[in-house]
Amino acid sequence: MKLNSLIFLLLLFLLTIPQSLVAKDKNSIFTLNGKLVPKVVARVNGVPLTSKILQRELFAFRFQSKQNGKEIKPEEEYSIARELLKLVVARELVVQKTKKLGITITDKRIDIQLKNIEDQFPSHESFINALAFQHMNIASLKEKIQRTLLEDELMRQEIAPKVKVRDKTIKKYYDDNKARFTKPVMYRVSHILTTTLRPAVKAEDKASQNKAARLTKMINTEAKEKINLIIKKIHAGENFSDLAKKYSEDKVSKESGGSLGELHPDSTIPEISAEMIKLNEGETSGIIQSEFGYHILKLEEIMPSRLIPFPETKTDIMNLLLKLETHKLFTTYVEDLGNHATIEVLL
Repeated sequence: MKLNSLIFLLLLFLLTIPQSLVAKDKNSIFTLNGKLVPKVVARVNGVPLTSKILQRELFAFRFQSKQNGKEIKPEEEYSIARELLKLVVARELVVQKTKKLGITITDKRIDIQLKNIEDQFPSHESFINALAFQHMNIASLKEKIQRTLLEDELMRQEIAPKVKVRDKTIKKYYDDNKARFTKPVMYRVSHILTTTLRPAVKAEDKASQNKAARLTKMINTEAKEKINLIIKKIHAGENFSDLAKKYSEDKVSKESGGSLGELHPDSTIPEISAEMIKLNEGETSGIIQSEFGYHILKLEEIMPSRLIPFPETKTDIMNLLLKLETHKLFTTYVEDLGNHATIEVLL
């Protein structure tokens, strides 16, 4: 499991698991379909792999499956655990190979990664709790970090120099995947906004509720009157950008004349999206109401869908194909390590 995936899982545990369950799950007995799992589940060239490692992997797999809407049935646990054990064995093969090659990871590098992970959490306690629920502690996390960095370094030294991608392969990928390199229609839009208030939250007493309702009505009436005044000025020929700088209550866009940049219909609120695709270049809309208030749009430019030229994408495609080929060769490399190793599976 890569470090980014580990961070994601730990954060999910923090957000979704009641902390009262941490101690209970941490101390649970590891069984598969009701059968106790031995303390040592495999040996790789004589090095024992404990059930704790496999338990962590199975727990993470089960948790991710649940997040994706799939429950792992008891009768599926054994076959899943066997597959996960193959990954655990592969990682041990990698660690043993790095030792033979003299590849090491400094404590400083591990500590930096550890701090980066902990910094994702609101407190040290929440970080420790998330680790505990995944059957981990600081020491086991450091070990996982070390294994990940060793794998990356082995790949960099042993595999990356051998990976080559020919120009015709890059071009073929481009030709076969042109939809991925086609920019959709974009709309360069400006707006003027006068903000409104949502209906007041129910107060504790009727007098406060009535007062809040009057204030909301007053502000919303002023916003409507202000937007009506602005649209009259637009119809009279006044400059849209100048009016946005003077009247718009969108603090982010007003200084740039109300510019919202280049928008795709799916990248903005429905009210603006529905209106902007109806406008012609240079045209302004009527008054549009949204949850934020009243808007007036101006469509500055329509940028049609276009295929990004191959020269602009070549480097990105090359990097992608290099990465894919590196992982493919690394998988073969690790399989070969396994073919020349003594592996005992005790599960």
